[in-house]
Amino acid sequence: MAALDLSSIPSHINTIERLFVWAGQALQSSANGLQVNVVANGGSAPLVQVYPAKTVDNVDRWIVSAYIPLDWEELNSSTEKTWMATKEVSNTMPGINLMTN
Repeated sequence: MAALDLSSIPSHINTIERLFVWAGQALQSSANGLQVNVVANGGSAPLVQVYPAKTVDNVDRWIVSAYIPLDWEELNSSTEKTWMATKEVSNTMPGINLMTN
């Protein structure tokens, strides 16, 4: 993804949960329909999906799934945090509606 300017995160995001869903939606927008083959001989799945659903316990929930590429060597680095092994999915910026309040 294009570089993230932290001031682009909408100011009313005030919990880790809201940040997580916003980040998923921004990544989904940036991935713009990219697909990944998750299971051998299976169909493709969206690289990133964020959608609301009612689970069996009758609770409305966000379902977030992502298959984000990573650098395995970097993951095992003794000097970097694990999230720094994450590779970019796209150079496309998320939709403007996600970058404003």
